[in-house]
Amino acid sequence: MDLKKVVCDNIKDIEILKDIDNLYDLLTYTNDTKNGDITLPCFALAKSLRRNPMEIANSIKDGCKEGVFDRVESVNGYLNFYLNRSEVFEVVSKEESKAKASNGKTVFVDFSSLNLAKYMHIGHLSTTVIGSVISNTYEYLGYDVKRLNYVGDYGTPFGKMIAAIKHWGDESEIEVKGVDYIQDLYVKFNVEAESDEALMDEAREWFVKIEDKDPEALRIYDKIIKVSIEEARRLCDILDIKFDSWIGEAYYNDKLDPVVNELEESGLLETSQGAKIVDLEAHDLGVCMIKKSDGASLYATRDLATVVDRYDRYKFDLGLYVTSVQQKLHFARWFKVIELMGKPYANNLKHITYGTYSLPTGKIGSRFGKQALVKDMIDIATDRAREIVSTRGSKVDNIEELSREIGIGAVKFGVLKTERIKDCVFDLESSLNFDGETSPYLQYTHARCSSIIDKASGLKAETNKDDITADDTWELIKHVNDFDRMVESSAAEYEPCYISRYLLTLCSLFNKFYNNHRIIDNDIVSIARLELVKSVREKLAAGLKLLGISAPNAM
Repeated sequence: MDLKKVVCDNIKDIEILKDIDNLYDLLTYTNDTKNGDITLPCFALAKSLRRNPMEIANSIKDGCKEGVFDRVESVNGYLNFYLNRSEVFEVVSKEESKAKASNGKTVFVDFSSLNLAKYMHIGHLSTTVIGSVISNTYEYLGYDVKRLNYVGDYGTPFGKMIAAIKHWGDESEIEVKGVDYIQDLYVKFNVEAESDEALMDEAREWFVKIEDKDPEALRIYDKIIKVSIEEARRLCDILDIKFDSWIGEAYYNDKLDPVVNELEESGLLETSQGAKIVDLEAHDLGVCMIKKSDGASLYATRDLATVVDRYDRYKFDLGLYVTSVQQKLHFARWFKVIELMGKPYANNLKHITYGTYSLPTGKIGSRFGKQALVKDMIDIATDRAREIVSTRGSKVDNIEELSREIGIGAVKFGVLKTERIKDCVFDLESSLNFDGETSPYLQYTHARCSSIIDKASGLKAETNKDDITADDTWELIKHVNDFDRMVESSAAEYEPCYISRYLLTLCSLFNKFYNNHRIIDNDIVSIARLELVKSVREKLAAGLKLLGISAPNAM
């Protein structure tokens, strides 16, 4: 329920306002219920109406009808509208979260971009989790969302892996022992290469063989890719993060020439010291290198070919790339090249950046090494969650499942609770606090709502509209009502933390309401308050789903 629209619809036909086209935009939400729920600053109307703001406010007030308004007050040129709480709640309690029509638009979200044949570590977590939430948010708003994992499956590292297998491994062990086996050999290669320069020459030779489609090189390479994709999918399944495409860099290896030729034909491509570049100095972006002097392609070349292919596939209306802020210049450069090429989607590409996500020094143990592994983070968070749940005397049937839901939620929420551009530190103990600004706090509040609803089942019910008119209850009702507006803001600014903050405030307001008012009193249920509990649970479940965090009914 759009409260601004409620007010607008009820005053727009007042004579003095009939010619005001932007009335809805002039209305604002108040920060303090003492000043009403919605306010209209009449100063904005003074020039067009050629009247004193206080006269305008009084004139509008005189034209307001009873019904949706409890009262309307004119204060120093501001018109404050106090809504009828019972009437508003009647509608809010019956409304479910619903998507705003997107007119069938398509958006792709490029995120995660895992490097295959390597472990998924803490450096991948931000892009994976943030990208997933942005995808969920746009899907909630009715967009056709394409989730794309542009995996790193190309380059000299794969030559290193093949060389390592040839020297110290066994090709037949790849599919048996998986990524652990490949990673151990890869580490050994890098150690040995420090004292044996010939190994790097071998790695480059094997990569050239992959490019030239040498049967032996391709056979080993395909095995590495197969087990790597399986492991990456397994971890993403654990995190409950899905993708529509796992097409990586290798797919575009033979699709670069058309883009390079187009740049040449358009006059954008220049030769500089043997390399092919697009000069962007006029745009304060330096140069965008398209091909090295030896003819090798670069990330920008592949990104250009990739976006052309994606437009052919999806005819997208919006393309989002979720990567670290360190890649800002790279994206600015090739976005500008797309613009200079005159592509119709040039202004519909966005680079969504984020800060670093790290561990506190000396905590969580040396198991992680320099790069904390996501699977280890999940396991340790799950183990700690199990300890906490057990000490709290939980009576759930499956403590193991609940512990994993809490652990995974805590790891994800560590990324999502602050503005994405800010650096953040994952602290295990504080992230699993049931009483702080954490995901267990959100999950526990959802479970509390479910418990109240279950207890109320079959009890005698009474109707009393006064049960939901108290100030603290009204603040909760308005916040519940604000869910869709919050999701729209989150999508517009690509900011998942809006959802996290909304849910934390929702839980805080709910727990204040719960402590101040009886929902069940002597086996008699307040219907109005119970309906509010149901609305809170519905918004909590919807918000947690957007964050990719489970909403348990019991803890």
